[in-house]
Amino acid sequence: MTREYGTGGSVQFQTRVPEALKRRYHEAAKARGISLSLYLEQLIELDPLAPKAPEKPLELTG
Repeated sequence: MTREYGTGGSVQFQTRVPEALKRRYHEAAKARGISLSLYLEQLIELDPLAPKAPEKPLELTG
């Protein structure tokens, strides 16, 4: 699954995590065939305490 070019409205998101955790994030995203950023977008949807997503979701293709 990929996002149509130009629909992400992306901003830089930088953080520090242990190297082993970074590898796990990348491997999880790779196993699903998606980018790390898209993996993180999907991951937040699992958090019941996270704010609701905007009314208009990002457009995905594939």
